[in-house]
Amino acid sequence: MRPIRDIGDVRPDSVLYHSAFGFARVVGVRDVGVQLQWERSGENLPEYVSATNLSRVYALCNEKGFFHCAMLDPEKLQELLLFDPPAALELLLEDLVGPQRRQDLRDWVGGRGLMTERAFDRWWETLEPQIAEDERFEIEHDTVALDRRDEPTGAVDRLANPLLSPGRRLDLALIHRGELGEEAFRDHALRSWCNGGKQVKDLAMAALRDVPADEVLDGLLTRGPDSIDALIHAIRRGGWEAHEVGAEVRKRLVGRVLEGTRQGGPLDSEGRLAAALTRWGAPEAVPALATLAETPDGQQLIRATLATLPPKRAEELALDLQEILIQDQEHLSAANWLGAEILMRSGEDVDLISTRLAEARPAVALWFSTGWDPRYGDDYTEDGFTAEVLEITETLPIGERSARSPGEFLALGLAFARSLSQQHNGGRVVNPTRNSVLVHPSGNVELADSDADMHSPRPMGEAPSQAGDVHAAGVLLMEGLLGKQWPRNIPAHRAIPFLRQIVPNLPAAALAPLDAALHPFPSQRPSDGLSWLVRWQSAAVAEDSRMDTAASDQRRLRIGYDSHVGRLKLLHTQTNQDALFVSARGPLHLMVVCDGISTATAGSGDIAAGITVHVVANLWEQALSRLSDATPAEIFDFIDRALRMANQAVCEAALRYAGGRLDGRVPMGTTALVAIARGNHVCLGCLGDSRAYLVGPYGTALLTADQNQAADRLLSWTQGHEPYWDPAGFALVGYIGHFNEWNRAEPLAVSHLAFTLLEGEKLVLCTDGITDYLADTHPELADVMAEVLLGDDPDELARELVNQANRGGGGDNATAVVTTLWRPG
Repeated sequence: MRPIRDIGDVRPDSVLYHSAFGFARVVGVRDVGVQLQWERSGENLPEYVSATNLSRVYALCNEKGFFHCAMLDPEKLQELLLFDPPAALELLLEDLVGPQRRQDLRDWVGGRGLMTERAFDRWWETLEPQIAEDERFEIEHDTVALDRRDEPTGAVDRLANPLLSPGRRLDLALIHRGELGEEAFRDHALRSWCNGGKQVKDLAMAALRDVPADEVLDGLLTRGPDSIDALIHAIRRGGWEAHEVGAEVRKRLVGRVLEGTRQGGPLDSEGRLAAALTRWGAPEAVPALATLAETPDGQQLIRATLATLPPKRAEELALDLQEILIQDQEHLSAANWLGAEILMRSGEDVDLISTRLAEARPAVALWFSTGWDPRYGDDYTEDGFTAEVLEITETLPIGERSARSPGEFLALGLAFARSLSQQHNGGRVVNPTRNSVLVHPSGNVELADSDADMHSPRPMGEAPSQAGDVHAAGVLLMEGLLGKQWPRNIPAHRAIPFLRQIVPNLPAAALAPLDAALHPFPSQRPSDGLSWLVRWQSAAVAEDSRMDTAASDQRRLRIGYDSHVGRLKLLHTQTNQDALFVSARGPLHLMVVCDGISTATAGSGDIAAGITVHVVANLWEQALSRLSDATPAEIFDFIDRALRMANQAVCEAALRYAGGRLDGRVPMGTTALVAIARGNHVCLGCLGDSRAYLVGPYGTALLTADQNQAADRLLSWTQGHEPYWDPAGFALVGYIGHFNEWNRAEPLAVSHLAFTLLEGEKLVLCTDGITDYLADTHPELADVMAEVLLGDDPDELARELVNQANRGGGGDNATAVVTTLWRPG
């Protein structure tokens, strides 16, 4: 199996492998993706995969190889297993590459339905003495590999082997440098530099120390997108100043960063390269980043770049970008977006940051105090948000309105619910549509007459009603967040777990009234516009209070927690792969929840979750003195650093379990949800699909976004990269234990959210064993969680959440941490 570089490598009847889903046959190929037929049936298996996801998470099986035959001609492969076992084993090892343990081979063969475990054991007992005498194989204890000693022994032939490890390649190139010639030697050294670990990179750099910097960097750049790690290493450790490198090479380095924004997908590696270039002082880097701030992909790149840098350097870079953006009125929206990022990272309000920057950055300070657009800030009134938040110059149908800024969404929700309640008060059913709902410059929403009730986005098959109007209004509001018309054949509530990936800076309580409107059962929804308006007003009042409530080190928290292996899992004697950690030191509180990935074959999920919890806990103990007076940006930096180190530790452990080689193995991993509270102010970091909720008078509000394939596809669809959204696919794209395609540990970007916890609110951190088994849909889950969390004792509430999940089936490990403000007396 090998990575898929280009969709052109894939043809009908190719066989693909996904580490979580298994094997699939390609039944159709288009420019933008492939149609798949899976080895086994399952409702969550994607029938269509885009070219972007294909190259990120799928591998291509060798044509006529073991897994190719297992999918397309299993009878012939069974004959080979029966009548020529050594040939069948050779075919399997050629597909997997590298030594394989007996139990791993049994899993691969048995998993294809080619023989039972008992039949495999008998087959292996017959085969073992044969391969001990067969020169094609090397066997040690219960591990077997193909013997490569009969391969060509000449230096050129040996270096032509694509499976040669980077360290061995560099050793051979150094030994035979004279025989190879300088050009060929340099090529092999650069290949080792690109593909090797830190030690190999250092040795390759030393071997090329006499080569001019321009030539080294140019050589690495020609290696394509996979050279980013080597480029970062060269910039940081090469000892060259930016001005010593030619302008053309520097432009190409910046161009490598920009390429990622045109290709789609994660931009973590490009963000690290951009950070390295800005720290190096490449003069082209900052202006190039500023030009991208208008686009969603460019904003993702800037976020990834800032996340890589220490807090002070990140703020300096953000301010450098802002100074460029505010010089041109055409960049006003980008300046407002970046201003929101700067405020979020600093934890300061507009007045405070303007005062602090007045001397060092007078232009930016003046812009914050006079040019800041409130649509990107948090201007609240006692009824929620001011009408000016929706400042527009003409009346527009709601289908043409975007509501992606934090204030705009709550303001539009309030105005919509108020208008709907007025209509419902007169007994009318409105059937709102994208064209019949008009948003005026005043911020008011008008519901025009509409006879086309068939275009109203209430649930398919549901008769017109006031509760149906509420659902339709919720869908129209969600379309304002997504910037796309929602497909009628997919229940709108299925998008709720992913919305904060599209709009990460929504106010904490904002999704609660939307969730309520999208309930699949009319009797469980707000019954009319007035009931829905009460939800929006409760959320707006909460956000108003949140703005007025100062962060206070004097507040303390009460934290309760519980975990269970799961009722159904317990019957099958399975282990609990969840892990949690809770600590309180004065005003500082740490809560960590992890959910190990169960499909690992190199280590296990419980080990990965345990390692992550221990790494974060140990770093917490070391950093307590610094965290006691840390800003929110510095707390987020601690969370990011802790999870980077946890990723490194989990990856190193997975390699040890795999005997140093991951070929054919699924490394262990885990989700991670980390909350650090300093008094009543909470900083939250998330990787994976463990979730955080806020429960209050407004209902239940989701604070995180699931980081899985469905979320990635939703984002790609909203950006126009996918023709439709396929909601299937729960394989994680955010987790601890991530390797890049060269099997090197590479941490993924952590999602952040900061907010003030209010009196009467409850913060819930939980694994998917809670969310998957409390209810069937997210709105139902929100209702159950709000009902369960009516009490005051966090320990009892956490236990009840776990108990409810067990009553709902208990098919997964269930862990919950519940936090409230402590009230003296």
